[in-house]
Amino acid sequence: MTDKQFCMSSYLAFRYIERSDKDFYDGLKHENIRPIPQEETIPVHTTADIDREIQKQFDALRGKRLGIFLSGGMDSACLASYMKGADAYTFRFLGGEFQKEELRKAEYYAKYYGLNLHYVDIDWSIVEKYLAPCMEHKGAPVHSIEPQLLAGALQAKADGIELMIIGESSDLLFGGMDKLLAKDWEFDEFSKRYTFTEPADILREPVDMSYLYERYRQGNKIDFMRFMDEVFSIESSSSYLNAFAVADMPYLDPYAKLRMAEPLDLNRVRNGEPKYLIRALFHSKYPDIPIPDKTPMPRPVDEYFKEWSGPTRPEFRRDIDMTRLSGNQKWQLYCLEQFLNMHEPLRIGYTTGVYDLFHIGHLNLLRKAKAQCDYLIVGVSTDELVGYKNKHAVIPFAERKEIVKAIRYVDEVVTQADMDKLAAWRKYHFNVMFVGDDWKGTDKWNKIEQDMKQVGVELVYFPYTKGTSSTLINETLNKLRGEHA
Repeated sequence: MTDKQFCMSSYLAFRYIERSDKDFYDGLKHENIRPIPQEETIPVHTTADIDREIQKQFDALRGKRLGIFLSGGMDSACLASYMKGADAYTFRFLGGEFQKEELRKAEYYAKYYGLNLHYVDIDWSIVEKYLAPCMEHKGAPVHSIEPQLLAGALQAKADGIELMIIGESSDLLFGGMDKLLAKDWEFDEFSKRYTFTEPADILREPVDMSYLYERYRQGNKIDFMRFMDEVFSIESSSSYLNAFAVADMPYLDPYAKLRMAEPLDLNRVRNGEPKYLIRALFHSKYPDIPIPDKTPMPRPVDEYFKEWSGPTRPEFRRDIDMTRLSGNQKWQLYCLEQFLNMHEPLRIGYTTGVYDLFHIGHLNLLRKAKAQCDYLIVGVSTDELVGYKNKHAVIPFAERKEIVKAIRYVDEVVTQADMDKLAAWRKYHFNVMFVGDDWKGTDKWNKIEQDMKQVGVELVYFPYTKGTSSTLINETLNKLRGEHA
């Protein structure tokens, strides 16, 4: 079943399409990871249990050429201790200027256990290059780590790596999500805290996503532990599933095959010991250094989007306050817009006018414009703009705007407060502009034509309907008024 509005809202709220029976478009099918059934996982009581069971998994891989995504965190560092002589791949951003301390930690881990360290250099051009294949395979917009995961997997594959090792699921299984585990949440408080980006703040036609939280409601509270096991696990792990599938690279997360035999000790987590079993494992593997703080896989999304003004497609609201959004939230908006452009490219039209004493000529122009675009934006001139030529509109601006809004060929009405067409393009990002042919060939419009060509906008000139105009109607009315005075 296709349900674009639902899918957009689900992606913004949860970073994945929660319902497997709903897709963006016909012919696309998104895939979410299915967690390993509990009966197939191995219960662990202690750090020694974890050490033993991970070692068993690596013993079964002898003879394979292994690689590992090695960050500055403890999860991949612990796994690296079982991989002497293997290849490690560490993401490096902005020429190594981003999160230098994380790079130093990864270098230390690799040297400590004799791994061959390779850097995977990532910049915006790499993200752009690998975004489309990630989205195409997933049938949905993606997490901000997926393009870099794909780049790293392809680099490892080119080096002859047969199996990549990751430590992604440790946070969820062993109590690393300390901010989400920090308290016994009130229902409304948790749903607000967990929602990545509120769809109603972004979309013109949002779908309410609260139904998902309702599954876990316990009066005024919420079963946040089960929510994380069943919702967060899918969102997080599906990103790795997708990127490695695009690269056609097998991968293994040794932590994913384990589970804690006893309930998580929330008191320890809430008192400064997130992942207390893994912390102890790290200390046993690297006794000479402090246990590192938990950090997400690095990606400079704040830097990437610091100048981005926001999405322009008609599915998005025009009044989004971009200053309130984090870099990861801006990524979601950007990625969603790119995904929509891939599968539903729009010809967005723009035309402007006074639309005073609305008549058949206005209607003809709007009808023709809509016939040549998918989405028509109409700018209505303000009373002040009309007055710059010592003219005066008979119908006030607010009423003219409402009249144009009511025309079925018009998708959106905006205010035209000046004649700067490039400024309008920067705001609305149309790709075709419709103009009356009485302007064609004038110095002013020859210059506008050149400006629009520079930004890829096509100009289409329409003949005005002969024998009618607001000026002629006004003159006729004045004449009639004179005759009946």
